[in-house]
Amino acid sequence: MIGPLLGHGAMGDVYEAWDIVLARPVALKILQHLEPAAMIRFMHEAQLHARLDSPNICRIYDVDATGGSPRIAMQLIRGPTLEAAAKDLRLDEVVAILAQAAEAVHGAHQLNLIHRDIKPGNILLQWQEGAGWSPYLCDFGLAMALDGPSVTQPLALTGTPAYMAPEQVRGDRSLVGPPTDVYGLGSTLYFALVGRPPCVSTVTAEMLKVKRECRFPAPRSLEPEIPPALEAVLFKCLRPAPQDRYASARELAADLRRIHATLTPPPGGEAATARVPPRARGRRALLGGLAALVALATALPVLAHYLRRERARQDEAAQTLALEAASLDQALGSERMLPAHDLRPAAKDTRARMAAFQARMAALGPQYRGPMDLALGRAEYRLQDLGQAKARLDQAWAAGSRGPDAAILLAQVNLDLHRSLTLQAAFQGQPPPPGAAEAQSQAEQCLQQASLQTSHPREYVDALEADLQGDPRQVAEDAREALAANPWHLESAILGAAALATLGKARLETGDADGAAARYQEALDMAQAALARGQSEPRLHHAALAAALGLATVALERGTLGAQEVDRLARQADQALGLDPDNPEAQSDWLQVAALKTMRLLGLGQDPRAVLDRALRFYWMHTRDPRPPALRMDHLVLYWLQAERDRAQGEDPGPALTEALKDPGHTVTRSRDFLGDLLNLKARVDAAQGRDPRPQAEAIVAGFEPPPDQLAPASQRETAARAWLTRAGWELDHGIDPLGSLRQAQAQLQRALEVCPTSAAAQALQGLAQALEARARPGQRRSLLARAREHLRWSIRLNPWDWDQRRLRVVLSRS
Repeated sequence: MIGPLLGHGAMGDVYEAWDIVLARPVALKILQHLEPAAMIRFMHEAQLHARLDSPNICRIYDVDATGGSPRIAMQLIRGPTLEAAAKDLRLDEVVAILAQAAEAVHGAHQLNLIHRDIKPGNILLQWQEGAGWSPYLCDFGLAMALDGPSVTQPLALTGTPAYMAPEQVRGDRSLVGPPTDVYGLGSTLYFALVGRPPCVSTVTAEMLKVKRECRFPAPRSLEPEIPPALEAVLFKCLRPAPQDRYASARELAADLRRIHATLTPPPGGEAATARVPPRARGRRALLGGLAALVALATALPVLAHYLRRERARQDEAAQTLALEAASLDQALGSERMLPAHDLRPAAKDTRARMAAFQARMAALGPQYRGPMDLALGRAEYRLQDLGQAKARLDQAWAAGSRGPDAAILLAQVNLDLHRSLTLQAAFQGQPPPPGAAEAQSQAEQCLQQASLQTSHPREYVDALEADLQGDPRQVAEDAREALAANPWHLESAILGAAALATLGKARLETGDADGAAARYQEALDMAQAALARGQSEPRLHHAALAAALGLATVALERGTLGAQEVDRLARQADQALGLDPDNPEAQSDWLQVAALKTMRLLGLGQDPRAVLDRALRFYWMHTRDPRPPALRMDHLVLYWLQAERDRAQGEDPGPALTEALKDPGHTVTRSRDFLGDLLNLKARVDAAQGRDPRPQAEAIVAGFEPPPDQLAPASQRETAARAWLTRAGWELDHGIDPLGSLRQAQAQLQRALEVCPTSAAAQALQGLAQALEARARPGQRRSLLARAREHLRWSIRLNPWDWDQRRLRVVLSRS
């Protein structure tokens, strides 16, 4: 009689059933795939499994291949898998379970059987009164007999990749032996201790590299309570070369028993070991090996440590509440590991839970507030409520929650707050407010208090310190090392990618397009590698888009930006916006992609009206006051492009110019010299409409022209040169000698070309200067126009899309 479904094995489904002959319950495994190869493997499993007789290996009772549904009757184990139960086990229980499992594996090895698929899901647990948990190794569907033929292809990838030994990943059957299963036992122990396997990559080449180089997080960096001796056992199990691991599973079992003896409480005594701290296990069916994220691994040890220190016996309600508080961040972290999806429902639910939680927390004594405020502050930081997170974390700090992880979290919040306040003040042309300096000072103090014993890689703390000092090069280097130590540490990827993008922008401003592209590509690679692990993390999407936009900007300046690349960026921006359409960073990224597409169309001489109309509708319908500087900058850029479009189409650019310039923050904006381009456009429009452009040109020169001996970006000198050329053109049209203005423009362009010899804009502007001089000096007209055409040819070679080049083409066509 067949009962309920118990689970899925490698070869088929497993049901609870009743053996009517022997009157006992059994687990019945029924083959689901009837291909010949599957039938062979099914019988192979039964034959190998039947060899085994161990108290910790699930026994096989009978095999029946009649009736078209091959099946195996096995011992029924009533209990969870180790995968499901690990989060609730004590440390000494985990060690005891793995010691027994290792002995069982050794018994199989004595019969020349290699399991090849040891993992937490293939170890069943059953509670024995007076004896505790008993493990049962099951699912021998991939087992291999060393003394018999293989039923898999020689180079087939057999096993569960996250737990497989390197030789299995390579498909090298000649190296498969007892150490292969030792590796699986080590990977299983790693999961049971920290809640994730050592390697979680799904890319074979990357997986093999991680396993060969042992590039997985040290267990104690994720769970500081793990004894050093146990960590040493894990490292020995997970060594890349089989000969460097335990020679037998029995040797592993012996070491585990020795460690267990140091953990087990004396008879009748109080438990000496705490439960393994709960980890991020939300949505196990979807996340699997993505659980136990660093964010939650940092929260609960801090809470447990503080609560144990404050009181030996704490109030049960307070403990429950503290764990519930930590679960807020757990839920948010789990959401970010899922495939890209709308995060707003989860955020709304978390805020509602936080409000209810605070009402319950108010009834507790002040001695419990510190760890709870810390957990709430962590969740608020993930929701990017910086002001609220800082206030909450300051309360936790004052209440005594001052562990190293709390210090790092408070440093992160203060650094982000310092950047936000400083940028806001700079956009408004004001000095940073006192709060910015206070946030920076507190970040520095917190980092000084962060010890080596944190759940973050030490290199990440170094990266934060470098960020505090304003050294993006060192930030990027430290972030790379942090990711090498723990590829799952998403904060390192976010910080490192931002630093690399900053370096790329600095290179671009000095005219080093190749260097800029290299830095932007590094930033993109770092962000995309992390996105494979945190597919719904908004800050990672922002980091990836910032790098991709930087690369696209380089391509635009080189004249190599294609429509496919712009479309790919648009899809990427749509996906990021889909995570949270109300996120200002995602909104700004989306608008920047629209601006980039508009610039490309204008450069090709096409009308970008449809793109601009859609972008402006988005800006007014979806963004909200108070808008951060990035969105205010987008406002300026979009209306500048609207004015350029109107002018190119013979329409009045005045209304768009007025809208672009109405934000008071525009007076101090210097980002990519958009303001300079905008003001130069206004000067040219003034001249075309009969107004004297010289006041506007003089304002541009005063704001953008650097001293002659100052090393300044080529774009800044080009901005000043455009103003001088506009002034020269107006002077020429009004009978005033323009040669003084032309010489000023040419001097700035000469210095721009010294800084960036590959500037297409500087070449085109030189041509415009020569064409204007040809009008002022008719006797040299032919030679001056010849020089202007030569500059045009150079500009076209460098970038056929340059805007100044288009102006030069028009001037020369009329000459």
